[in-house]
Amino acid sequence: MAIKQTLTSAYGTGLTNKQKKAVNFRLDPGVSDSQNAGGTVTEDIESVSGGADANNATALSLDVTTSLCISSGLGGHVSLADGVLGQVKRIIHSNRVGGADLVITPLNFAAGTNITSNLQKRSVTLMYDGDNWQVIAGEITGTAEFVIA
Repeated sequence: MAIKQTLTSAYGTGLTNKQKKAVNFRLDPGVSDSQNAGGTVTEDIESVSGGADANNATALSLDVTTSLCISSGLGGHVSLADGVLGQVKRIIHSNRVGGADLVITPLNFAAGTNITSNLQKRSVTLMYDGDNWQVIAGEITGTAEFVIA
């Protein structure tokens, strides 16, 4: 007679829909850390220009690990959709033109609403925990480097 068991964690019994999605994410170390949910290797870096405002933010790709973001007089707003459990995303404020800040707005962000950089050549690394993006690297303060709001 087979015993049926239910997965239990600190979050309760069973898997959430986001955790079930993460089961399909495959990472082959040594090949690339930029793979989509099907395991297909994609380009490692994208370069994007930010949108004019939060309503017109440029979406960052979840298929690449590193995004080089440019803020300009035309805007510096980028958005980040939910990833899959354990996914890592590096965002670099690569160029600041015309005094525009880079504003990163993750769909679900554990530390607040958005992250702002007012100086080029800064970076932040986020990891998706299955429910929210978490900051795992980068200098994050309330007054310098990347600022969480």
